[in-house]
Amino acid sequence: MRSHLTRLVFRSLIADTPLLCRRCVQRSTRLQTSFRHVALPDTPQRRTFMAMFKSPRKIKPAKVPAGLETLGGLIRAQRHGERPPAPQAIAGAINAFFLQRHVDLEDFHVGSVLNGIRYLLDHPNKGGQPWLPYATMKRAMMVLEKFPPKVGGKPHVALARVMDAEIKKVIHHGEVLEHLRTMSLYHAVQLPKLVRILSIYGASVEARDLASANYANLPPGSTEREQEIQQAVWHAVAQGFAKEENTPELISTIEIIRSTPPLFTSDVQALMVRYFAQRNHLDQAKYWYMQDAVQPDNGKGLSSALVPLLKACAQSGDTAFGHQVVTSVLQEMPNKETWDAVFLWSAAIGKGPDEIDRMMNVMVRRSIEEQQRKPGVPLVQPDIDTINLLVDFAMSKQDSYSAERYVVLGEKRGIFPNAKTYTMQITYRLSISDVDGARAAYYGLQGQISDDSECIEAVNALIRALCQLQQHHFDDIMAIVDDLHECNARLAPETIAILCVLHYKRGEPHDAGDLLNMHAHQMSIDQRVVIRQSLASYIMDKETSIADAWDAYQMLRNAFQETPRCDRIPLMNEFFARKRPDMACHVFFHMRNSVIEEIAADKEVYIAAFTGFARNADAESLELAHNQLKIDLNIEMDTKLRNALMLAYASTGQHPKAMQFWAEIGSSQEGPTYNSIAIAFRACEGTHYGERHAKSIWHRLQEMDVDIDKQIFTAYLSAIARNHRHDEALALVESAEETYGFTPDFYILGNWFQCTANIDRQEKVEEWIKKHYPAVWAQLEALGQYRTLEGFGHRQFNFNRDIDP
Repeated sequence: MRSHLTRLVFRSLIADTPLLCRRCVQRSTRLQTSFRHVALPDTPQRRTFMAMFKSPRKIKPAKVPAGLETLGGLIRAQRHGERPPAPQAIAGAINAFFLQRHVDLEDFHVGSVLNGIRYLLDHPNKGGQPWLPYATMKRAMMVLEKFPPKVGGKPHVALARVMDAEIKKVIHHGEVLEHLRTMSLYHAVQLPKLVRILSIYGASVEARDLASANYANLPPGSTEREQEIQQAVWHAVAQGFAKEENTPELISTIEIIRSTPPLFTSDVQALMVRYFAQRNHLDQAKYWYMQDAVQPDNGKGLSSALVPLLKACAQSGDTAFGHQVVTSVLQEMPNKETWDAVFLWSAAIGKGPDEIDRMMNVMVRRSIEEQQRKPGVPLVQPDIDTINLLVDFAMSKQDSYSAERYVVLGEKRGIFPNAKTYTMQITYRLSISDVDGARAAYYGLQGQISDDSECIEAVNALIRALCQLQQHHFDDIMAIVDDLHECNARLAPETIAILCVLHYKRGEPHDAGDLLNMHAHQMSIDQRVVIRQSLASYIMDKETSIADAWDAYQMLRNAFQETPRCDRIPLMNEFFARKRPDMACHVFFHMRNSVIEEIAADKEVYIAAFTGFARNADAESLELAHNQLKIDLNIEMDTKLRNALMLAYASTGQHPKAMQFWAEIGSSQEGPTYNSIAIAFRACEGTHYGERHAKSIWHRLQEMDVDIDKQIFTAYLSAIARNHRHDEALALVESAEETYGFTPDFYILGNWFQCTANIDRQEKVEEWIKKHYPAVWAQLEALGQYRTLEGFGHRQFNFNRDIDP
């Protein structure tokens, strides 16, 4: 009969997993690394009698955008050479992604979609039909145009190009609409979308090339609708260059537009005035303001550019031109936007809210008179947009007092704040650290939170301020968070980070996990870094308990699987510093078992792990990690790595094995470093007849005329003292300054005392130090001390003898 034990042994050897006796009474009770072939340890039941019928709290599953999991699976399959999902599944995932109500368009999401579309193009449908329906492609172009992210955009441009090419194949080129005579359906509907998307995402040069090739000159007989399409396309190109702040290309584009007079509309003119006025290029703004332009039926003319133009005049001190503009627009009955610009001009030149109030009375009176003369003219009077414009101007001047006065002015005239007003109130009150005032403004905003980015950003800033102030009730903060969740608003990464830390400090790790799973998977890579770094800072905070730090690490590992190696090593070192090498060992194995190149353990990870095992004297974890190094074909041994192994084995009492690494270093091509010599002397401290090995190394250093530094001298002194050669150690200390130029200091004398492992000899060392260096002895006593052998052995100060590899 074959032995079951033999099979178990060989299976464990092949899998490189240790054979552990889980019933052994001498085994360590600390946290162990889990292996597939080893049974789990018996753990005591911690559930109380009353909690027996209550199911444990589980973290909500991650809220991943629709279809993204399948698209991510395709990327993983392509990366690791595995079998990818079926094209039908990829097409369904893309369709589901764009059918979402709230589509996330960060670079990561769009890049995943783009990769899926390219996969479909490489695997065409056997029936010749496109994998994606025409409706999905149209919605994709609409989403790209309407929901651009704040940063990034390169994948968006590539996706727009691919979608446009596919739409061009399936669109009905022969179909002609009633308002089109010279344009095809594609040129009238789809190509302008591509031009606008390219302009939005920083590809305005390509957009201009498309406009020049397709919308330069319309043939005779074009309809008004076709002319409007042509004007809109060139206006979008000009807006793109303005957004990119590419002044030379913007001016050259405007020259192309002016070569065809119908294209130079008042909207384009207003764009140029705003562009230069907002950058305080007043001469250029004045030049474009004086040009003649075509006024389209649906255009607002120059009234939309009056506000930045007059603000620029006030800031540059050119009040003469500003008065000229105001006088010209007031000659006839101005529209509402013009009146708002006049009020802003008055505030910019120093008029207060009371004077502006009188000007508003003049505006209403003139409007009433105009309405009496022309009954069909609508009544023009100030509204909340007027107040918001004045408040925004006061905020630009960092004048919170005037901003409040404008709000009061509006209320006095029966104009009550709207969502934008409350949003600005939150912003400028937070700017002066008036958190309670901002909170009061939020109560006015409550129930009116919209998809406006400024509104959501202001509420996020309020949440962070309330958390940092640590004076407000937790339920009040979470009420605001719940309001944002109800309106499907996304929390900012900084807000999520501070809320997660708040939950952990309150002992609510499940709530922190729910928050991360709800938001973190819908954010860009850079936004996820903000949350990840905040969690890492919380883990490394010395005030964080070990249990909370471990829970936070588990959450970080699960929610941010992309955490790179450079961010995981400090976490491993933190657990080593907390004297929990078992937890640090788990962090090490999470890197060691990863198949992702940016996460997998490299030489620096092994060095940090061996150094941590050395400082915690953890022989069992050291053996596990060293076994992993032996079978890791990606790691090439060098001196620093051997130093770490030598230090680890010396610190765990395996001094002969440590000396074997010293021999390997000596025979290697790279040779030893100064740290290698110091670590070798450390290994000699516990070796049988270690003083002989230490003297051999010391004599060889002298023969080779190696420059002896303080670290090597102290390491040799420690090896001699630890092997009970007390007279020789004393002679070394007495001759240190004369022979080697080292004045015995805190470092040298501290190591000498620590390595004197004899009670009687320690008393003599103490007397000598007190007599010759009393200040150093006072420093040592300040560290605190303890006795070995449960209080019956020699003394040891809380002295740091760590050596770096």
